Amino acid sequence: MTIYLHKILPVLISPIFIAIMLIVFGLMLKRARYACFAIIFLWVCSMHVTSNYLMSILDGNQLRGSPENITEDADAVVVLSGMLTIVQGSEGLATEWGDPDRFFGGLEVWNTDKANKLIFTRGQLPWTQHSVPEGDYLKARAVERGVPEGDILVTRPVENTAQEAAAVKELLKAIDSPSIILVTSAFHMPRAVRVFESEGISVETYPVDFKAEVKSLTIMSFLPNAAALFRTSLFSREMLGRLYYWLRA
Repeated sequence: MTIYLHKILPVLISPIFIAIMLIVFGLMLKRARYACFAIIFLWVCSMHVTSNYLMSILDGNQLRGSPENITEDADAVVVLSGMLTIVQGSEGLATEWGDPDRFFGGLEVWNTDKANKLIFTRGQLPWTQHSVPEGDYLKARAVERGVPEGDILVTRPVENTAQEAAAVKELLKAIDSPSIILVTSAFHMPRAVRVFESEGISVETYPVDFKAEVKSLTIMSFLPNAAALFRTSLFSREMLGRLYYWLRA
């Protein structure tokens, strides 16, 4: 079920898969307009102006803030997984940064002394169990940057946001009404807040890794490119995730 939700469904709703299915239906029904519509659909999904608008919807009214603007103390700074990639190295598998904003955002907040603990989640999807869990890697990197090892907690292995919230609650079970400063990507924050609050955890947000860019419109904004298509696909996956957690609430 986990693999189905995390790997199969996002593929089925991706712009590329939808375009391919339109072309297949067009060939089966001998209707050229299906193929034409597929090309137009894929072009629109691959435009920067389209993907940027969709990512601004996910970002909502959030703004990239400063850690000094955090108003309340909390029991922990919680950094969610989802920023590393596993690659083949000369001595086996190696870990590289995909997008380190969550990690460095967490350290920014930690350095304000607003919380006594820094928590990383041990994110590890079923198809990457042979790799080092993300939380363990991030803990080592945080220690290298001066965070005392005794102040860092790492959750049990988790595969999704709901499991991250439950695992963080387990670490803070000695606290009656735990509060956290949550660090994750801006597009992911609304869903994450809903899940953590459902566990009875009070959340102050520190969104990072914003995907909506501030750019002037040029002719390039309307030409297709792979990065824009990726962001459009990210929009569809995130909306699927929000729908899933809304239905199970």
